[in-house]
Amino acid sequence: LSKLGTAYPELDQKTLGTMTNIIYKAADGTEVPGYLTVPTGAEKKNLPLVVMPHDGPVARDSWQFSFMRTFLANRGYAVLQMNYRGSSGFGINWRTSAHQDWGGLTYSDIQDATRWAVAEGIADPKRVCIMGWGFGGYSALLSAARNGDTYKCAVSINGITDLEMQINHGIVTGDKEIRRFQIGTDVAKLKRNSPLQLASDIKIPVLLVHGSKDWQNQPDHSKDLAGVLERSKKDVKLVIIKGGTHELERQSDRVTLRKEVEAFLTA
Repeated sequence: LSKLGTAYPELDQKTLGTMTNIIYKAADGTEVPGYLTVPTGAEKKNLPLVVMPHDGPVARDSWQFSFMRTFLANRGYAVLQMNYRGSSGFGINWRTSAHQDWGGLTYSDIQDATRWAVAEGIADPKRVCIMGWGFGGYSALLSAARNGDTYKCAVSINGITDLEMQINHGIVTGDKEIRRFQIGTDVAKLKRNSPLQLASDIKIPVLLVHGSKDWQNQPDHSKDLAGVLERSKKDVKLVIIKGGTHELERQSDRVTLRKEVEAFLTA
């Protein structure tokens, strides 16, 4: 192999953390692959941890550069990523095993990853936060409602809060079949697995960041949840990034995001 160049030459590679692959066992004994990143030079012991499930769910984490993962490692946090069942890249059975059950198998795999990190002594159980983008944000908020005793805070970036709302938006944008195929149409299950419907169960601090031009997951998701939590006097902050898309591609958007996340985690 011959090195052709560096994507981010201005970044000091020694400050971006050390990433390793991991395998942990889910509750049913299935081995789930993932990645653990720790601050450069840090021992894998009793670290503040950010659990970061990926977007999708039909996507996957990899060794590819992640500005958020490396930013968190640079700030002293360990970062745990997992390719839960429902992820792509591991065969059709793995990818489809969690379809129409976002609050079931996929969710369980994420919680098992967190338990693994605590049981291994990697994470300080008193300093665990869950953060995600898109579907990952949905998972973070569902975790806040269902497993708030495990996490000290939750961060959702362009996340989904209501599954029925997401289906309705899909109908408008022409994504009707994909939404229904992935999410399902069982109304009772949609409500049972929607963070917006479970807002009264959220007891931990929540940060909601959303781009105003996110057409994939409309900003109404974050706005509606923020409204419900605010009316209930819950600890929530809503940040709407004007002109921001689902990926928040602009440098200014990502600077805003990182500043908000860093301030929230250190509060």
